[in-house]
Amino acid sequence: MSMGVEEREKFSIVISEISSKIPAEGITLEAFLDIIGERGLFMSCMILTAPFLLPVDIPGSSIPFGSAIFLISSDIIFSKPILIPKRLMKFKISKKNLETILKQISRILKPLEEKFIVPRLWFLSRGRKIERFNGVVIAFGAILLVTPIIAPLGDFLPSYGILFVSLGNLENDGVLVLAGYLTIIATAIYYVLIFAIGIALIIFILSHLGIHF
Repeated sequence: MSMGVEEREKFSIVISEISSKIPAEGITLEAFLDIIGERGLFMSCMILTAPFLLPVDIPGSSIPFGSAIFLISSDIIFSKPILIPKRLMKFKISKKNLETILKQISRILKPLEEKFIVPRLWFLSRGRKIERFNGVVIAFGAILLVTPIIAPLGDFLPSYGILFVSLGNLENDGVLVLAGYLTIIATAIYYVLIFAIGIALIIFILSHLGIHF
């Protein structure tokens, strides 16, 4: 799964190649994973965050995509073949939506590749133990992604955390991996605060209605 940085194609180019393989009638999640699967597990996690990084809406996508990321991360952690339920694998995406998403994520990756990503802090991206730890972080990010919480940037933040950890691991860029850790931690804190505010608001409303706990 791991390859030297010098051996890899630029991911913006890889994504363009993947985009060219999408059939006109659209593609299921199963077929999409087949296309990107040969690129590796971290690559799969990275690309599956795409629908949540941009203002492009694919209704009902957070559960199938987030669940797929979680199950793929379990393969990273335990080195066992992933078993994604058929119901999730049959989730279908239109060619237009997927091409738009892949094009936009390529635009995000291109400046990162050219101006920011370099091999550094390798201890955060090299070795089986750190790969497993990064898999755990991605799994936690996926749980945050599928958490049914109504909040601004609710899907956006955990998706960028997963993207940074996955891309940083692929490019041996520990700074990017660290940025992913911080993003996911910040997302968890944000969710807890939103939940706490929601509970406090409900209690406040009920108390004004004469209902006390």
